[in-house]
Amino acid sequence: MGFIRAGTTFVATLGLLACDPASGPAGAFGPSFDADAPRHHVLGSGHVEQAAGLREFTFHAVEQPDGSATGSYKVVLANGLFFEVDVRCMVVNANIGWIAGTIRATNAAPVVVGSVSTVFVIDNGEGDGAPADIVSLATFNGAAGADAAFCANQPLVLQALTVTDGNVQVQ
Repeated sequence: MGFIRAGTTFVATLGLLACDPASGPAGAFGPSFDADAPRHHVLGSGHVEQAAGLREFTFHAVEQPDGSATGSYKVVLANGLFFEVDVRCMVVNANIGWIAGTIRATNAAPVVVGSVSTVFVIDNGEGDGAPADIVSLATFNGAAGADAAFCANQPLVLQALTVTDGNVQVQ
């Protein structure tokens, strides 16, 4: 992986998996106020360009009624190296979603299974004239607790990449 240097933090482009959010039925009085329905979600898939080529991302993170988060994301680099993450926390603030979790699988030697990965995404709307969505680089090999700190602090310091093919939804 040409973008990784010894002694530096490992970084790769992140991804999302598009899926339909759970929703209650709409009736005469509006949407369902089901206490078991998820409150927020961050969904998406597509590609971003980086120096070493096109990166693929998929992600699906859903906030549960108790405030916890479930879901996963996957990053696939141009050379076929990948890592997959089980989501442990997420935060939504307006059109920005922060997602973090534990790496569960990889075929990239520098990536450590069981370490923490973080990413943020920006949903810039839909349709003609809407600016492109943004997916940050995803960190990996974070220490235990880095996921909770990322979600609590909501940083926007990771490199932001423009989605060239695909879509991000933050709700």
